[in-house]
Amino acid sequence: MLFAAGLAAIGASVADARQPSAFRDCRDCPEMVVVPAGRFLMGSPESERGRDLIEGPQHLVTIRRFAAGKYDVTRGEWRAFVAATRRPTISGCQWVGPTREHEASANWRKLDFVQTDRHPVVCITWKDAQDYARWLSASTHRHYRLLSEAEWEYAARAGTTSRYPWGSGNTHAYANHGTEKCCGGLVQGADKWLFTSPVSAFPPNRFGLYDMSGNVLQFLADCFEPAYDPAKRDGRARTVPTKLMTGGDLADLSGTSSCDYRVVRGGDWGDQSAWVRPAARSFAPPPGPGVSLATYRSGGVGFRVARDLP
Repeated sequence: MLFAAGLAAIGASVADARQPSAFRDCRDCPEMVVVPAGRFLMGSPESERGRDLIEGPQHLVTIRRFAAGKYDVTRGEWRAFVAATRRPTISGCQWVGPTREHEASANWRKLDFVQTDRHPVVCITWKDAQDYARWLSASTHRHYRLLSEAEWEYAARAGTTSRYPWGSGNTHAYANHGTEKCCGGLVQGADKWLFTSPVSAFPPNRFGLYDMSGNVLQFLADCFEPAYDPAKRDGRARTVPTKLMTGGDLADLSGTSSCDYRVVRGGDWGDQSAWVRPAARSFAPPPGPGVSLATYRSGGVGFRVARDLP
């Protein structure tokens, strides 16, 4: 494994950080957790089971202290934003239930599965998530934003270096995810939800963050690149568009712009266990005619916010 000699020390330096402190900047704001500064090895080793080529090459990244949402943004928090801004609700959402018959009329208020205000909001676009962060910034005079991909993986690992934050084996005790082969929800053990679960249904990780694995995929700030740049080690989001030259499973992306897609991480209620590993990467929207980042909504995709700290 790359940088293996220093890996244990890196993990220990993060794991021994002071207990996470939580705060909320306003009544309707998400609760935030302080994520300590540190270094980590981003990506997965070639030997990791379930690994995809887009998870490499491994490289060392330094992360500055920041705050991350304790939970994915909830339906209740989104409702407060919609009410305050009089934002229209637009229908059209994929993966909203056991069948795809109602996708044209589905929206965050109207799904084929039950949600309360403590469930993560879904059926929102990447721009919706950006607008929510801007609203928080304007309301609190603090800088809210989406996490970068590097920040997300660092926060998801929370000082661990194993295949999953809880160890090397798959389990439904720590995450809401699906069957072992794509795609569909699964009720098993502590995972009592075929679709989304309440945001506090599973234990938090060592940083005090919930659902970094499973429940819903999280929109991130980065444009999608099919490989890491090992020279980029500062943890900032990749937002400069490039022309994608891809083949194999990603051949449909070839010739398009990297910023036509945004990274999503974490896996969702219908994803197989390999896709809820901290190293696992994906992007939205899926390639295809008539699908664009501006309009893509899914019952398996939500988001959490970050906030800059002094």
